[in-house]
Formats: sequence, structure tokens, C-alpha cells
Amino acid sequence: MESNNLPKAQCWLDFEDVIEAGINRVILFGPTGTGKTFGGLTMGINEAGSHRLICSEEMTSADVTGSWMPNASGGFEYLLGYASKAWMGNGNKGARLVIDECDKASGDVSSLLLAMTDSEASATMELPTGEVIKPLDGFSVVMTSNIEHPDDLPVALRDRFPVALEINAPHPNALMTLPERLRVVASAVITAEPDRRASIRAFYAFATLEARVGTERATRLAFGEYRGEAVLDALKATAVA
Repeated sequence: MESNNLPKAQCWLDFEDVIEAGINRVILFGPTGTGKTFGGLTMGINEAGSHRLICSEEMTSADVTGSWMPNASGGFEYLLGYASKAWMGNGNKGARLVIDECDKASGDVSSLLLAMTDSEASATMELPTGEVIKPLDGFSVVMTSNIEHPDDLPVALRDRFPVALEINAPHPNALMTLPERLRVVASAVITAEPDRRASIRAFYAFATLEARVGTERATRLAFGEYRGEAVLDALKATAVA
């Protein structure tokens, strides 16, 4: 019989307490595949929901604030970017903005992110339409990154966020989507030393492959030769236990 609940690791309990205390600017950093984005999008949000902004060197201001776009009538309309949408939320409450891989934003976009993550008292923006918008009450921001230390971020951007939490354990809800016998092994491997680490996505692939090609081949295909041997040994040890 599978358990339907897994205890939250301390890092996730800390995030929960920080959000519930009213801190609305938080950085989540640490190994990939631990559910940082999932936690940011789902934990402690209000009825306005959440918006995800994925940073890359190719992104532009249109992704952040918005741009003019053609409409069905042959004219143009101004469509809000993800940060502007989060500011406005549902019209009554601001939403959660999750800025993924914030360290990968280009210089111009980083400057925009500074403006969009400023305190509610200071943040304001005039759209090309002439409308002036401000973040509505309830707006919050969670930045995620795979950096090893939050001080690796630009100083001005880091200063916007009073709390930075290292997420060093997978989110329990992410683990619950795996077969029960994989959960303990996945939890250990996801947060192992870098050369032995694998993300939860690799475990999803393994769980899918195993039924078709068997355990040993599935570990090699999902994790590679080196990591696959370590995962296979861990699975055998768990089965014996």
C-alpha cells in the first residue's frame, strides 16, 4: 500500500513559513530538479494565481512588460508581458510572478526586472497606451536559480529580495508522482554531489522505461552508465531493506 503523504524537508517548511509571514520577495536556489519552480507557482499563492517568466539571453522586454501585437481586426493591441500580468493579477489582487533561471537574463532585461520587482510603494509603469499601472496588493515574486550562492546574482537584483533559501531537497509533491519504491532513492540522488546527481525528470523517464526494457537497461538509458550503476545499487539496497 502506498503512503499518500511525505514529510516536507526543512527547506520547504522554511519557504512555507516565509511566505505565510508575509515576505513577498524570495529567492529559491540550489540543485536542478528539486521542484523550485513548482513550489513558487503553487505554494502560498492567492486567488489571482501565478505567472512564470523563463529567463534566457534571447528574451526581450516583450516577455517582461509587454508589446504591441496584431489583433483579429487587422489593427494592433498592447498585450501585457508576464511581469505586468502578475502586477495586475485578477484586477483585484496581484498575482505571484515566478522568475525562472533569473541569472540567465540579459543586461537589458535585468534592468527591467529591477523595476518590476521594486517595492509596491516605488513600482510604477506607464504603458505605451498611456495607462499607468502599479502592482496590486497581493503581488509577490519568487526567483529561482541553480546558482550555488544568491550573492552570485547582480547586487541590485539580490537587494530586492530579503530572503534567499537553499532548496536542497525535492518537493514532496513531486516525489509523490513517482512509484513508492523510487521515492527514497530519488530524494537521495537528486541532492547528491554534482557528479552523482540526477534530476527528478530522469526518475520520471526511468519509471516509464522500466516497464518496457527492464530495470538495468532503464537505469542506463535514464541516468547514463556512471549514474545508472549508482541508482541501480541504491534500488537493490532499498528492495533488500
